[in-house]
Amino acid sequence: MTEIHLELLLGTQVHDVNDQPIGRLEEIKAEPMEEDFVIVEYHLGALGLLERLSATAIGNAILRPFGFRERSSGYIVPWDKLDVTDPTHLKLRCTVAALDARPR
Repeated sequence: MTEIHLELLLGTQVHDVNDQPIGRLEEIKAEPMEEDFVIVEYHLGALGLLERLSATAIGNAILRPFGFRERSSGYIVPWDKLDVTDPTHLKLRCTVAALDARPR
């Protein structure tokens, strides 16, 4: 089993299957499983960052006067759709269209 320091992945640019940048990895969701935790999804984009900082509600309130209307601003990537074998070059294993846009 390969060990990856997740904190080093935060802020890393994620690329699609065509090697185009689509957003930065800003949040990693995990759930308990027996005595460990398993990653269930990765969150990309600006709202992922606000979520990581526990500032989603505050961020939405600040951004609203600038035209932000709680639109999608990032992606939710299931754990098995992100290739993290090269931590310096994160890449999707699917198309961007196959991802869920960030609901808000």
